[in-house]
Amino acid sequence: MSIPNNILSVKIGEELFAFDGEDIEQILRVPQITKMPLTTSGIKGVSSVSGKTITVVDMGVILIDTQVDESKKDARVLTVSCDGVEYGMLVDEVLEMQTVNESNYELSSKDDVKISAIYKVKEHIVQIIDTCVAINSLSLVSYAPLVVESYGENGIDNNTSKASDDESQRCIFLTLGEEKFAISLEVAREIIFIPNVITPISEAGLGVLGMITLREDLIVALDLKKIVGIPAKENLTKAEKKENRLLVLNYEGKSIALLVDSISEVKDIPLKDTEKLPERFADSKVESVYKTQGEIISIISIKYLVDMTNEYTIHDEEDIEKSENKQLINGENEEMNEIAAFQINDEEFALDIHDVQEIIKYTAITAIPEAPQYIDGVINLRGVVIPIVSLPDRLGFKKEIKPKSKILICDIKGEKIGLFVDDVNEIMFIDDKYVSKSSSENTLFSEVVTLDEGKRVILKLRITEVLDDSTLESIKTIKSN
Repeated sequence: MSIPNNILSVKIGEELFAFDGEDIEQILRVPQITKMPLTTSGIKGVSSVSGKTITVVDMGVILIDTQVDESKKDARVLTVSCDGVEYGMLVDEVLEMQTVNESNYELSSKDDVKISAIYKVKEHIVQIIDTCVAINSLSLVSYAPLVVESYGENGIDNNTSKASDDESQRCIFLTLGEEKFAISLEVAREIIFIPNVITPISEAGLGVLGMITLREDLIVALDLKKIVGIPAKENLTKAEKKENRLLVLNYEGKSIALLVDSISEVKDIPLKDTEKLPERFADSKVESVYKTQGEIISIISIKYLVDMTNEYTIHDEEDIEKSENKQLINGENEEMNEIAAFQINDEEFALDIHDVQEIIKYTAITAIPEAPQYIDGVINLRGVVIPIVSLPDRLGFKKEIKPKSKILICDIKGEKIGLFVDDVNEIMFIDDKYVSKSSSENTLFSEVVTLDEGKRVILKLRITEVLDDSTLESIKTIKSN
């Protein structure tokens, strides 16, 4: 290793270290860091820096086996590039950049060591760090951003909109006031949080909240309660307001957003348990009812929702021309990533929506003696035994059953398995430009989704890595017994 022209001295713990000044790209106050479960303590997590998702490493753990406290005012993150991948290095304090006096610089006699040299400054000895050797000493998950220039339009995903078999219909269950409804996934495409800004539309009519921007598209937002004539609940608590969501409908490239009080689950409705309304109600907002566990749930008419989407879609010739150009560039079948984002403790994770067959409310689980670690037990779902895995336990968090807890029914290597989570936040499409993909095919986290200018970071799980083969074999044994 050659002698650098300049070095940047830093403090890690109570010791002095330095980096080659040419290696340092940025010096930043500590950004928001999303923790990565099941990684070595030397990996603080991932963060969005200058539009890129980078892995942040703790130089204290790497060098002196003591964690850096990122909450202290002097803590900093230094960004570097190593083997073509950008990383952030967390240190206790940045001191100064100084020109090297070669007579005070002593190179190590060994190659590929974290400390490549020492530098004498008055009565102090500064240890010179070989950046890449130090970083590569950890078991790292690196992410290389993927940016795509243009995107296809959101159409109806035939694979998602179909029921799981010919005798069922997949629906999103929601509440409006005191009543419960369901909407077919044939037209219901996403569940999103209510944005901070909704632009009013003058003389728009009953139930129109205004316009929102969703991935650069203008969409009309409607209050579904007012449109279907459901009285609004009075004196809503903060917790109830937090449950409000916008349900985005999309049909043949046209979109609107419907404000609902809450979303409870996504699941298949057996057609044998539904009753069609008489033909004299053919123009009604409700096409059938679903009876389950003493409840009657109204299934809103697809025709009614399509007519509403056609009526309230914003038509703009420039937008239509832009849409046609995108289709010519990308082809009609190109789609964005669709994910189900869910909560565990204070962290947000996601799964590819195609891996999630249903989202159901938490239900009582029958414990299984001597079950593998983080297997809670089994449930009976419409006559099928489903083993339940606690994702909090799998990812190293404390499990707590809450009123909003959900179970994601997934297919993992051919086995139908339920994943316990604290809550499901959103189902949404994500442009590739917001996604950073893992460089490894064997990591638990396949992608990092960065939204809201880096303020919201979602770790996407690789479903096939959630359970190892031996645990899957144990699950097969449980099901067979």
